[in-house]
Amino acid sequence: MGKLKFTVFIMLLVAAFAANASGSFRLPNGKLIQEGKSKQEVIYLAGAPLYSEVETIAVDEGNGGTPIKREILTYRLPSSLGGMSLVIVTVENNTVVAVESKQESRM
Repeated sequence: MGKLKFTVFIMLLVAAFAANASGSFRLPNGKLIQEGKSKQEVIYLAGAPLYSEVETIAVDEGNGGTPIKREILTYRLPSSLGGMSLVIVTVENNTVVAVESKQESRM
């Protein structure tokens, strides 16, 4: 039951972050998590995610297109502005396509 509540909480946060997309997040050491980086680069910079969700999206264009593998990585990271932030990184086919963040004190 606890895992279900956590999953629902994460999904609500993902929906809330859709309106606050910033495209990047700066860590206190100056390193930047941004669109265009690989999943491996993000894990190298930020470590293992707090939560990870994987989905495969099949797009039928009638010519045998390849499916898209989308991963949502959720982090709780220290912000360069101080305090902690919840950071959602969306990765498609091993490339970061969105980075969204919200300071915990503003939630």
